[in-house]
This record gives sequence, structure tokens and C-alpha cells, in this order.
Amino acid sequence: MRKLFLSIFLFFFCVCRNLTAETFLGEDLSNSLSNLYSFNPKIKYEREILKSKDELLPRAFSEFRPEIKGYYQKGKIDTNSEGFNISSDGIRTETNKGVVVSQNVFDGGSSLSQIKVAKNEILSQRRLLKNIEQEVFLDAIKLYADLATEISNIKVKKKNVEVLKRQLELTKEQFEIGEVTLTDVSISEARFSLAESELMETSNIINSINAKYLSVFGEKPNKPEIKIPIDFDDFEIENLKLISKTNNPKIEAIVYLIKSIENEISSLKRKRLPSLKLEAEAKINQGYFRTDSEREVLSAFAKVDIPLYQSGLASSKIREAKKKLFAQKELLRMEHENLVANLISSNSSYNYSLSRIKAYEKQIQSNKIYLDGLKQEFQLGERTTLDVLDGEQELLQSELDLIKAYKDLFISYYEILFYIGKLNAKDLKLNVNLFDERENYEKVKGKWLDIIE
Repeated sequence: MRKLFLSIFLFFFCVCRNLTAETFLGEDLSNSLSNLYSFNPKIKYEREILKSKDELLPRAFSEFRPEIKGYYQKGKIDTNSEGFNISSDGIRTETNKGVVVSQNVFDGGSSLSQIKVAKNEILSQRRLLKNIEQEVFLDAIKLYADLATEISNIKVKKKNVEVLKRQLELTKEQFEIGEVTLTDVSISEARFSLAESELMETSNIINSINAKYLSVFGEKPNKPEIKIPIDFDDFEIENLKLISKTNNPKIEAIVYLIKSIENEISSLKRKRLPSLKLEAEAKINQGYFRTDSEREVLSAFAKVDIPLYQSGLASSKIREAKKKLFAQKELLRMEHENLVANLISSNSSYNYSLSRIKAYEKQIQSNKIYLDGLKQEFQLGERTTLDVLDGEQELLQSELDLIKAYKDLFISYYEILFYIGKLNAKDLKLNVNLFDERENYEKVKGKWLDIIE
């Protein structure tokens, strides 16, 4: 049956090369991933982090906007000093209140660089969000595969227990009529007990995975099963490497962060250049000449700042940024090397699993034929109980090996999608409302009023 299914799959694959990943998710897994996408706390956390990063842009733009501040001053002044005896008692009260408007005109291009810093940090955080999404999906898929595999295993092991039980009963009957020895009965009992123990062990594993699955997904699957993914025969490993280099979100995040640090270095260097600021002030002064006097002052001036010495602070920040830049470039190289190695490993595992599936399908058929022959020869007294039990064990092991091969194929396929940046809600075509990474960005980027929300 499995051989037939595999043949049908390979036929349809050859006809339909453009099938996509969601075809093989299955309803259970697709629904589970959809729930994760919408409600997983790790994903929700990263989305809020991204929203906080969006505020970097209006913060950077604020350098181009005017600054308005009001002030109020009130104090006592001793006027008895020589040449300035104005009030009769030597003490007068002076009050200043006013508004100052300042506008940055030129800062050497530092603010423009800061805008680039903000944009690249935001883009980097968007890619980190995608990477987290992929990591959550991959972990969930592996958990799903573990559960589906163990459920398949327990079906095979239950069948094996039933077979060994019948074999034990048959051996006991033959012992009663003297066709087999007590040793044969003991061997049958030992194999049956071992099979029951292994069945119980698998049942405990399923219970454990179910508990973990429930904590991750919030619900149990109806009928978990491993569906065979599409073949990657059309994709050369070099093409996969190229796709991963340009589409892997973790790599992209580092690339954008490198750009951000480069812009930060440029901004720091530009802060060493002269800057020009315009200021205007309107104020009312009370008590300048005498306690009851009042005057209005309007002023406007241009202010040029020329950094001559900054206590070594600017140079230190530049050196720090350059070290960060070097570290990120090293991280990029390391992560890319790891990515390529993991991609090659998963691709090899995928191709190897395909060949194993074909081999185990043939092995199962051969083991069934061999076991049938052993049973017939056993009836004729030409084979021992141990021979039959060994044949049963070989069939069982080949069936379990096939199940594992399907699991390895399944996981390696989604690992490849992970490494090339395709393990996301959009590419998997999940039935969800996709998170709009630009919605909050567009909402806040143009805000300039100081309104607390």
C-alpha cells in the first residue's frame, strides 16, 4: 500500500512540478501553525519589539523639526553692589518668562545619517521577526512529526504484540503435543513480554508528546500524519545556497544591522563638523530696572557651533562603532557558513531519506515473503520458533525504519524551507490574516506632535 502511494506521489510530482509547501501540510498541521501564527507569545513579543523599533524613525526626523520651549524664572537680586544701586532697599524681585524657538539648519549631515540608521535597524528587526516566526514553525513541525511518527509506531507495535501473542499461543499448543520444547515456549514468552514493554514505552512517549503539543498549540491534533513533501530534484544545492544567502531572514537581519552601524559611524564623524542653528526668543522681564518695571524683548540670532575638542568622547564612540561593525561582519560570515553547512546537511538527509523509503518498501515486501516461508517451514518442523520470531522482528524493524525514513524526509524538507526563508505564513499559504509589518511604521513615521497616547 505504501509502495503504491509513493509511486502515485512520484507520478504527480513529475506532472505538477510547481506544487507548493502547503500542499503537504495537512489540515491538522496547517490549523496548528495558523493558531501559532496568531497567538504564539514569542511571535507576539517580537511584533511588539518591532513596533517599538518603528519609533526610531520619527525620533530621527525630529532633528529636522523646530524645538519650542517656554520658561519661567523668578528670583531675588541684590542691587547694592557698586554702580548698580537701583532699588531703595538693595533687594529687588526679577521675573522672566518667555518662549524660545530653535531650528536646526545644518548639522554636517549627521541627522540624515541617523535616519538611515533608523531605517536599517527597523528593516533588521523585521527580518528578526520573520526568523522567529520560522523558528517557531520549525519547532512545531518537528513536534508534530514526533507525534505522528510515534502514533504510526504504536500501530505497528500493537500489531506486533497481537502477532507475537498468537505465536505464543501456537507454541504452547505445540509444546502440549510435544512438537516444540519448553525453551521455545520461553523464547516466545520473552519476545511477547518485550513487545508489550516496547508498546507501553511508546504509549508513554505519546502521552508526553501530547502534553507538550497541547502546551505549544493549545489543542490536540485530530489525526496527525506525515505527508510526503515535494521533491527537490529540480534544485541544485548551489541554487539553494544562493537563495538562502539572499532570502534567509537571519542573514538579512545581520546585513541590515551592518548597514545601520556604517550609517552610525558616518553620523558620528559628521558631528565633528560645524553646525548651524537659528533661534528666536520672545520674553517679558519684570524688575530689571525696578521691582515694578516691565519690558518686552524679541530676539533672533544664528548660532554656529564649531567642535574643537570633545573630551575624546566622539573618537571613543567611533572606535566603539567600528569594533561593532567588525564583530557583525564576522558574525555574518560565521552565520552564512553555518547556514550553508546546515542546508547541505538537510538536503543530503532529504535525498537520503527518499532512497531509504524506496529501499525499505522493497525490504518490507521481501520480509513478508520470507516470514510467510518461515511459518510454513515451521509447520513442517523445518524451522524453529526462534527462526519465526526473528523473522517477525526483521519485519517489524523494517516497518519502523520506513516510518522513521518518512519522518526524516518530512523534517529535512521543512528544514530546507527554513534555511531558504520560505517557512513562513505567506509561503505556506496559511489561512491567517498576515501581520502587516508596515502598518505601525506608516502610522508613526510622520508623527511630530508631542501627544501622549
